[in-house]
Amino acid sequence: MSDPFGDLDAAMDDSTQADSSPDSEPTAEPVDEPITESDTEDTAAPQEAPAFEFDETVHKALYVLEEVATEFDDIITYDVERDLTRTHGLKNIKKSELHNAALSVVSEHPDLIVERVLEQRGLDDE
Repeated sequence: MSDPFGDLDAAMDDSTQADSSPDSEPTAEPVDEPITESDTEDTAAPQEAPAFEFDETVHKALYVLEEVATEFDDIITYDVERDLTRTHGLKNIKKSELHNAALSVVSEHPDLIVERVLEQRGLDDE
């Protein structure tokens, strides 16, 4: 049986040799140009671009009951994202942006977290 990728190594060798040949033209060095204020501003409107880039985020594990996770995902997708899109005209909404907003809201209301933990344990808030 013949190797279906047999010519791939040869093709890759040809491309690397072509890039490093002495006959290739040198690339131009970048020219330092003064940075203007307009260069530093985001060109995308707030309705078009997420509030932050994905690479600014960290991955954290949250341990929740499956039914709560499903309800959260449904609310984020079908209620929050739809409202942001239809009512407010936002585009390019990322899950990381929605999750960040949700956790920010929760962190502003620790008293509600206390109430829910007590409720889950069947205790009254005294």
